[in-house]
This record gives sequence, structure tokens and C-alpha cells, in this order.
Amino acid sequence: MFYVSRDKKKEPAPECVAFHPFAADIFLSERKIPHIARYVELPTLSAYDEVPAVLVVNVQVPLYPASILHGESDGEGMNLVMYFKLSESYSKELPTHFRENIMKLINDEVERVKGFPLDTIAPFRERLKILGRLANVNDLQLSATEKKLMNAYNEKPVLSRPQHEFYLGENYFEIDLDMHRFSYISRKGFETFNNRLKYCIMDFGLTIQGHKAEDLPEHILCCMRLNNIDHTKYSQLGC
Repeated sequence: MFYVSRDKKKEPAPECVAFHPFAADIFLSERKIPHIARYVELPTLSAYDEVPAVLVVNVQVPLYPASILHGESDGEGMNLVMYFKLSESYSKELPTHFRENIMKLINDEVERVKGFPLDTIAPFRERLKILGRLANVNDLQLSATEKKLMNAYNEKPVLSRPQHEFYLGENYFEIDLDMHRFSYISRKGFETFNNRLKYCIMDFGLTIQGHKAEDLPEHILCCMRLNNIDHTKYSQLGC
């Protein structure tokens, strides 16, 4: 179960989601593969109004050692690709304001953000938020330092900006999350788990951060449980 925000307090996320999972892939490559939906045959599904029928989430995971140098942001990696289809009850279960926010995300709209001394204009896509959880922490043999990190960061939501890209296709919307550009500390922490991913049960989700009372509680854009990811079982490909 994911927890979302209501007035800066966590509460269980509503059970209805905008997109339901139907498949996942792992692709290994020498360099990052952006806009991976170009190379995948997607099913033909019915859309709703202007909302694409398929959501593709491409998590680009580095498999080379983390470097403290800022210029190191590409190389051998794993593309963890998750596929979601539009909920059949999209127009019935989801509140109007959340559906409107999804359209703003897809259409790359901007919004005014209050600030001091002046308000600023920011892309609405900067509200995209990652929800992540390692569900079987107690099953893993973690060091004292790793346990401390898990207690601090497990289940902690994080905005995806600026390490994200978006692509709109004929019947799909793709979100690329580029972990190659994550901070050195984040990458170094994840690097310690690379060889133990095959033992991990991970929950992944996306939501749109709420800025106004009517945005709360936050609703889930998509979510998926991932089990026993072992990138050593796959071969590299090139695009």
C-alpha cells in the first residue's frame, strides 16, 4: 500500500488508479535508451478523450560505478520498462481535478508558482512524484549503515525533476526516469543493492504532487510490484 499526502500528513492512497499494469521488460544497453516505446510493439487499446491508452515508464538504471564527477551521466545500464493501460473506470472513479491534472501533465502545461519576491512560471510536469518502497527489508541481510539508510529513505516520496523526460506518441505517453543523473549519494546507495535486486520485492508508483486543497489526497497515476530483478540473465541490445 502506498501512502500519499493530505495537508502534509500521510494517509493510505485511494484504491483507484489512472493506469493499471499489464507488462514489464528489461533491456540492457551500452548507453541509455531514451523514448524506448519507439522500439516496442504496443497493444492497440481504447483511449478516453485525449488521454493515451498506454502509459510507458522507462526507468534508466546505471550499472557502472557511481562517479562523483558531474559529467558522468551515461554508460552501461538497464532499462526497466513498465507498461500500464488506462483504467476502464477512468472517468467514473477518478475525481475531475485529478483527471485535469493528468491532462496538464500530458500536454506539458505551465503554472504560476508563488514565491518571494516574485511568482514564477514552472512546467506542470515538475509536480511528478516517485513513490518507491522496498517491501521485504527484513528479509535482506543489511549492514547497520544500510539499515539506517533504509529507515531514512524507504517509502519517502521524491519529485522526479529534473531527471525526467516525456514523449507523446500516437496512442501512448512515455515517462523516462533517468537514474544516471541522480545525485552521487543516491546512485552510490543504489549501487550497493545492484547485486541484491534479485532478492528484492519493490513497489513502484507515480503520483502528481498536490499544491492545493482540492488536489488532496493525492491519487496514484500508476503502480506496480517488481519481484526478483536479475539483470545478469539478460543480454545487451543496441538501438
